Amino acid sequence: MKVAILITARLKSTRLPMKVIKMIHGRPMIKHMIDRLKLAKIPQEIIMCTSTVAQDDPLEAIAKEEGINCFRGHPDDVLLRLTDAAKKNKVDVIISCTADNPFVDPEYIDRLIEFHIKNANDFTKIEGLPFGVFSYAINTSAMEKACRIKDEIDTEVWHGYFMETSYFKWGKLVVEDPEAFWPDLRLTVDTPEDFKLISRIFDELYDGKNVFPLKDITSLCRQKPELPKINSVIKQKIPIPIKVKN
Repeated sequence: MKVAILITARLKSTRLPMKVIKMIHGRPMIKHMIDRLKLAKIPQEIIMCTSTVAQDDPLEAIAKEEGINCFRGHPDDVLLRLTDAAKKNKVDVIISCTADNPFVDPEYIDRLIEFHIKNANDFTKIEGLPFGVFSYAINTSAMEKACRIKDEIDTEVWHGYFMETSYFKWGKLVVEDPEAFWPDLRLTVDTPEDFKLISRIFDELYDGKNVFPLKDITSLCRQKPELPKINSVIKQKIPIPIKVKN
């Protein structure tokens, strides 16, 4: 069984233009994310999944610089792009991460994979981690099925196909570690406020070479409550309801 991490990445953001390649301590934000993903022990491969649009060429270049694979597919149909990437690279189980989540946790990626396989799920989510730290596990066969039943092309938010329909077996890995549990802590990057918080965390914890663990991030934010206040007013976009074929 081949397991791979697939990074959904584009450069079309409007609230914070070119956010995934904004510089933090001399490196594009997405490179810091890749550093973290490389620490996951179970996945055999990391694949950058971007579009065929020329604007996204820098992401292919970054993948090459970081020694990871790159797949370029449909600009708007993210579900199809991920499915095509998994099929081309003969992946059985994908771990889905998005490039605007620089603190996605490698330890919980490994726990997620083990839980997903043990429970024979089609789709598995993590519940309890800070927003932007979690990832998803999905079988490629389930992704192919979701592509057959969907009735839309813009699938930037696609998780509902697995949780809101009756076609798939899905489950959730519940976080019990009090150091990691903090679902209200926002650690994704959509806005200038989000980027400011992420940058401040790097200022406090990054030594220029080593990846700092999740427990250090949550500990810092508890010790300095002014940090999570930086982006506390930002509301996450409400997903548009999915559309399936009759």
